[in-house]
Amino acid sequence: MRPITKLKLTEEQVAELELIIKQDKRYRVRNRANAILYKSKNYKVDEITKMLGVKPQTVYVWLREFGKEGIKSLYEKKGKGRKSILKIEDSEEIKALVINQPSLRIANAKIRETLNIYIHNVTLSRFLKKNQIQL
Repeated sequence: MRPITKLKLTEEQVAELELIIKQDKRYRVRNRANAILYKSKNYKVDEITKMLGVKPQTVYVWLREFGKEGIKSLYEKKGKGRKSILKIEDSEEIKALVINQPSLRIANAKIRETLNIYIHNVTLSRFLKKNQIQL
């Protein structure tokens, strides 16, 4: 793999990267934006790794992806992370089991018994809130 010596950015890209660094809530996105901006200012990869606390290979991957996809490479791709145990398709069935239950713990026990799905009470609480289901 050939090392990336220079990275030229347009003024719009620089402005967008600076905005991402200031406003985006996601740490990883801000970190990637910083790496791209530092490289465009002719910092060496070793310097960038020390400032951001990542491995050189990680910075090279970020730079390569930015070269291919641009700004959208800074964001996580869909499908990354752990898949949800509770599916949206199950929400009607879960709603029927949960409705009129005196507590979340009892509702969770009912779900475990009926659907054979083992989840934490906090997970169930988040699912109910996300799908606007009231106990």
